[in-house]
Amino acid sequence: MWLRPWLGLALFCLSVWCVSAVHSVNTSQTENLIDVLNYHPELSTFTHLLQRTRLLPTLNRIQELDEEDAGLTIFAPTNEAFGALFSEDVGGTLPDNVQAVLRQRLLYHVLNYTLPPVGPTLELYETLHLPSRKRLFEPTRPGRIPQKPQRPPEPGAEDHGGLLGNHGQHMRIQRNEAGQVMRVGVNARGQGGAQCISRDARSRQGILYVIDRVLDVPPPLDTFLKSHANTTLFRHINNDTMHKLATILHLTMFLPVDAAWQSLQPLEKAYLFSDLPQAMDDWLRLFGWHTSSESLGRDAVGYASLLRAAQPTRLTSILGGEVNITLSDQGQLQFGTARIVEEDILTENGVVHLVDGLHLPFGDLGMTLEKYLLALNATTYVALMKRAGLEHYINQDPHEPLRLGSPKGPFTFIVPSDDALERWLKSSKGSRSSIPRDNGNDIPPLREMLLYHILPGKNHDFAPYGMLSTELYPPNLQGRPQRIHVTATKGRVSLGSTKVIKGPIRAANAILYFVDDVARVPVDPMTTATQLSLTQFVRAQTQSREDVRVRKTPTMTYLVPHDAGFQAMGLVAKYLLHAHPHILEQVLAYHALPGLWYSDQLSSAWTTIPTWEGSLQSLRQDSKGVAVRSNISELLMTTQPDILTDTGVIHVVPRLRIPPSIPITLYKLAQISSAHRMMKLIEDAGFQWLWNETYHLELKSSCDRQKLVLLLPSDDAFAQLNLTEYYHSPELLQALVAQHILLVDDCNTTEEKHFDFPLSLEDEAKHPTLLDKSVGGTSRFGALALRHMGSPSDSHIGYMIGIKNARSVNNRHHAARITDFGRVSLPVVAQGLIPGGILTLDAVLEPYSPGWLRRWDRVWQVILLFLVLYSLYEAYLYARIRYGGYTRLQAGTMEGEEE
Repeated sequence: MWLRPWLGLALFCLSVWCVSAVHSVNTSQTENLIDVLNYHPELSTFTHLLQRTRLLPTLNRIQELDEEDAGLTIFAPTNEAFGALFSEDVGGTLPDNVQAVLRQRLLYHVLNYTLPPVGPTLELYETLHLPSRKRLFEPTRPGRIPQKPQRPPEPGAEDHGGLLGNHGQHMRIQRNEAGQVMRVGVNARGQGGAQCISRDARSRQGILYVIDRVLDVPPPLDTFLKSHANTTLFRHINNDTMHKLATILHLTMFLPVDAAWQSLQPLEKAYLFSDLPQAMDDWLRLFGWHTSSESLGRDAVGYASLLRAAQPTRLTSILGGEVNITLSDQGQLQFGTARIVEEDILTENGVVHLVDGLHLPFGDLGMTLEKYLLALNATTYVALMKRAGLEHYINQDPHEPLRLGSPKGPFTFIVPSDDALERWLKSSKGSRSSIPRDNGNDIPPLREMLLYHILPGKNHDFAPYGMLSTELYPPNLQGRPQRIHVTATKGRVSLGSTKVIKGPIRAANAILYFVDDVARVPVDPMTTATQLSLTQFVRAQTQSREDVRVRKTPTMTYLVPHDAGFQAMGLVAKYLLHAHPHILEQVLAYHALPGLWYSDQLSSAWTTIPTWEGSLQSLRQDSKGVAVRSNISELLMTTQPDILTDTGVIHVVPRLRIPPSIPITLYKLAQISSAHRMMKLIEDAGFQWLWNETYHLELKSSCDRQKLVLLLPSDDAFAQLNLTEYYHSPELLQALVAQHILLVDDCNTTEEKHFDFPLSLEDEAKHPTLLDKSVGGTSRFGALALRHMGSPSDSHIGYMIGIKNARSVNNRHHAARITDFGRVSLPVVAQGLIPGGILTLDAVLEPYSPGWLRRWDRVWQVILLFLVLYSLYEAYLYARIRYGGYTRLQAGTMEGEEE
């Protein structure tokens, strides 16, 4: 009986203990995950930061409303991990009450679900961190559970947490073969991140993992591009542009590694990696070709696992083109033709896959000519092209349709150096700002100069000499392009007045040549002649009042004599410059040919062209240049062909040509020679027929054609001559005049001469005069001979003429220096005697009459020869007697003779 009370007491205690034990077990299984943190003193810093950032109510609220029992997963860094973090001053809190940056980082350590018991070795899992730049400035307030934001109104619009397209940021977790979590926050190779120290699963509402370091949230895109070892070339993108790229929503990026950029052409790399602000547009294009914001559907980020699961698939890039995503036989993802060498590099606004090649939809960067020029440091040239309104020549995208009004290429560009352009600007207007921008029909100097440096077509092989058309169309060429000279000798190329220092360079749809100077744009003919020192031509045009007409008349070809060509005309040039302006005008008009007669447009056959004067000139192409002839003058070869002007072309010829309408006679030449005394003597002696130009003399020539050349001593030459003696004897007067009239054979009429002499000046050449017996004269000393004296001077032309075999007698002059010359211009007859021209002398050639000794010189020569022969005979006889052994017989009785 006494045991009953004790038995009851024992049963009561046992029941109480059982109830207590059951209550204790139930309490440990339903405990909040936040309370579990309190059981870990090594996690006190983490708990404190959750409280400081007001995330504890948020996490509790998530657990309370977890109707699907998904639970939470918290990766809690130890106190030592935070101590190391704070000592490095990384991820420090912002000086505000909300601690927005710290909140984002702590939420990155929380998953809104528990991890499955098994899984791949490396796998991405979504966290509670919803990246948003805007949350740094408008952070959420503690209270309600953060909700996923509304869909943005348009792709790319900033929202309250949609940088990843309404998804949380991911972290990569590494498991061992048994499925246990080993490390979290690792990269695609399983490197980095934090190691799991322990696992606490005592709460039914989640699992707590203790890790040894604080996880870094994926960086903003700009931070990643600046820091990653394989994306260093993206650092050429400026900070503002990088910041904008980092705010574009839910990007899937396939970025080339540094080695992939080597596939670009050298000029493409030079441009892209320069500091030029224009290169930012191309960096954005490249980024857009390698990036998609709608990889696997709207707002979805293309992680590698999703891309593999979606095979085969095509991604639409930001710029609209589609790119194939394929899987190689080795299981490696490919972006177009490039292999993905590193997958799933997380950034704040998406994911980066590094590829080993560039994706260029057109096979190249699609650079405009402007960009090539900038890559070649032709910045001044580009700036001037834009200022002149010619940017449409250089900014056409090669892969886009030709814009309306743009010139159709291809083109060859002659690019002067920056220094040359600066010199041109200073010399033309004083400063570049003074050159106006004009897109109208009136071409200002800048546009004119730049268009002259653009050639249609791709020119990379040049002939030794030639001319090419340019894009400059001067009004005075009436719709025809201006030309530029091109010469190529021994590997050196000259374009216009410049030398090529670099080229040819292929750029876009063009060829570039860099030159050391600005090519001179052709100007009007008068200015061109002045620049070429053709002063006599300019003077003659001004004197004839034709200079304005020459400047402005369109499409003209001029045959311009150089200054030596005027001097080569002798008395003819003096006559023209002192004659009536109408005569000079007619002569100059004879050298003006309507039309554009470039040398390369002439054939080897003669082309007959009417002149302004009305007569005809004939041109043809020759191996030496351009040959010129007319029906009254000999052949001429141009000395400088194809000098370009803004109205046409100039061919420089060695001499002035006289048209048939302006005959140059002996009388006109005599008048301009200032030999008035000699002209009077000619008339007094009865030789007026010399001025009639028709001669009735018996011709004695081997080629049936002779010229009459008149020798005119100057008036000063008669100062020492006794004219009274000649006037007292008409025979002497006629002999004096006849001594000054040469007869010259004219057998070679096609020979080109450098001077317009009336006869060929050759040393020791002999020509008869009318006084010579060989042509019916009275004197054996009527022929004249030429003697070369050396270089010409102001007082003579370098030749002397004198009576053949004459000797000075009684101080009479029988030789004189030739001081000037002139040739008549009359139609050349087939045969007969024609007027040839005039030679002016500095002395009078008096007829030569030798003394009696000279007259009997042949008799004396015979007598002298006889005496010499007789003396030789006597010497011979003496030698024979002396050395031949003969003895003289003594006088005595002959045999048989009686004594």
